[in-house]
Amino acid sequence: MRNLTLVKHEKKETLEARFRKEKDPRIKERLMTILHFYDGMTIDQTAALTRRSASSVKRYLRRWNKDGYDGLAPQFDGGPKPRISDEYWKEILKEIEGKGMTLRDVRIYIKKTRGVQYSYGGVWKIFRKKLKARYGKPYPKNYKRPWNAEEILKKDSMKR
Repeated sequence: MRNLTLVKHEKKETLEARFRKEKDPRIKERLMTILHFYDGMTIDQTAALTRRSASSVKRYLRRWNKDGYDGLAPQFDGGPKPRISDEYWKEILKEIEGKGMTLRDVRIYIKKTRGVQYSYGGVWKIFRKKLKARYGKPYPKNYKRPWNAEEILKKDSMKR
């Protein structure tokens, strides 16, 4: 295993001042780890004191050596890429608009036309939360209703 050495980018006093002013708890914890190295502690001692694994402490130290203070900020990659882009979802919404499809039907439609499998919850999140699509539930029609129900309603309301 390669021994890591500390590159002192800043004076200890400057680093302590930054530690006191820092608001982000992740960066503050990593600064504290680097401060322990400034005090002459080893990787294992620092890991035990900060209650982090030795591999995490080594990662903080490597990033500090490479990028200094900026290397201590968390670097999130944004998560997995969507299987279907937003443009395709809007296109799907236009295709099924007015067809009275339920979310289960939409899920099957996406599987057949795009070849991509989504869960019911995944379709719901995209359609209802992201695209703000309305609920298009098909309601059964009353078979007992006469064909001229509006006219009858108008005639009855005129009599009163």
